[in-house]
Amino acid sequence: MRKFFSYSIIYIIISSFFGCAGVNYLPSVSETDVNKYEDIYLAEYGRIKSETSVKSLVKWVQPSNKSEECKVFVGTSKENDRTIKPDYKIFWDGDCKNGYAYGLGREFEKGILTDMEAIAIYPGKEQEPEYYYQKFNLNDKILEGDLQNGYFVETTINDNGINFNLSYMYGFFSDKEPNLLNVSSPLSDTVIHHKTYPNFYYTIVDFRNNEFDDRNFKFLITDRKTEKETGFGIENTKQGYSNAAEVINGQLVKRVKLPDSYYNKVNTILNEIRDAGNKALGAQQKALIVKKQYKKKICNDNIEVTFIDNLEYKAICDEDKYLSKIKEKLDAELAKINEQKAQKRVQLKQERQTRAQEMQAVAAQRQAQAAEEANLNSTLDNMNTANQLQQLNNNLFYMRMGW
Repeated sequence: MRKFFSYSIIYIIISSFFGCAGVNYLPSVSETDVNKYEDIYLAEYGRIKSETSVKSLVKWVQPSNKSEECKVFVGTSKENDRTIKPDYKIFWDGDCKNGYAYGLGREFEKGILTDMEAIAIYPGKEQEPEYYYQKFNLNDKILEGDLQNGYFVETTINDNGINFNLSYMYGFFSDKEPNLLNVSSPLSDTVIHHKTYPNFYYTIVDFRNNEFDDRNFKFLITDRKTEKETGFGIENTKQGYSNAAEVINGQLVKRVKLPDSYYNKVNTILNEIRDAGNKALGAQQKALIVKKQYKKKICNDNIEVTFIDNLEYKAICDEDKYLSKIKEKLDAELAKINEQKAQKRVQLKQERQTRAQEMQAVAAQRQAQAAEEANLNSTLDNMNTANQLQQLNNNLFYMRMGW
C-alpha cells in the first residue's frame, strides 16, 4: 500500500491588512528584488530535496492470509518503517501469480496505530500496482483517483457527534515534487489553492463566492518554519482594486507596487493548481468505476472472509447507507449556515440603513447650520446696511446744518 506524506498545511484565511493606497505614490519593486524571498526558499528546497529523496522505502511483504507466496507492495520510510513493528499485518483478498499479488483486489493494513485499506490492480510481478482507492479508518480520510501518479481527491469527514465538517483536497500529491492542491468544502464559500514545498508554500484564496467579503483573491507566501507570511502578497477586491505589500513574519513592512511579471507569475501558479485539480477529478471518476467493479466482485452473500471481521470487510458494500447519513448531516449543517447568512444579511441591511440615516442626519444638520449661518450673515448684512444708512443720514444732517 502506498504511503502519502503530508506537509500539514495550516488552512487559515488571513485577514486583510493591505488597505488601499494610491498606486502612483507607492514604492516600486524591481524585477530583481520581487523574487528575492522565493530565491532563498527555492535554494533551501534544493538542499531539502536531495536529503529527503533517500528516506522513502519500498518493500514487498507477504500477506498474513495467504499460504502461497503472494507479495504486495508497501511504501513506507526508513525513519518509520511500520512493517517491522510486531503488531503489523497486511492482508490481500485478490489472486496471486508468480509469487506476487495479481488482478483486482483490496489490501488491509492493521496495527495498533494503523488501519488502512486500498483497492488496487496488480500485474503479478514486482511492479508497483495501480491504486485507485485508499481509506484511512482511524481519521476518516478517503483517497480516490490515480494514487500511483499522485492525482486524486482526498475526502475528510470530521464527525465527533457535536461538530460536523466535510472537506475536499484534490490535485497533485507527491513526496518528491511540489504539491498542487485545491481545498474546498460544501460548507464554505471560500476555495483555497496551494502550491506547497517542504519549506514554504504559495496560497491563493478565492473569495468570489463569499458575499460577505469584499475581496476576490488573496495571494501570499508562508514560511513553514514559522507558519507566518513572509514575502510579497497581493489582494484583489470586488471593487476592482489591486493592493500589494511586503510582509515579514506576518507583519506588514510596506505597501508596494509590483511589476506586471509578478502578477503573471501568480496567474501561472493558479492555473497550474487548477489544472492539477481537473486531472484529479477526472482520475476520481475512473477510480469510482474501478471501485464499482470491485464491489460487484465481493458484494454478495456467498463471499465471506476470516482474516478480518466479515462485517468490516463488507462495509464497503453498504457505503450508500453511510453516505446517506452523511448527506443528512450535511444538509442539517447547511441549513444552519443558511440561517446564519440570512441573519447576517438582515444585520448588514440594518447597519446600512443606520449609516444612511446617520448620514442623512449629518447632512440635515449641516443644512441647518448653513441656513443659520446664512440667516446670521443676512442679519449682519442688514445691520451693516442700517448702520450705513444711519451714518449717511447723519452726514446729510450735519451737512445741512453747516457743521
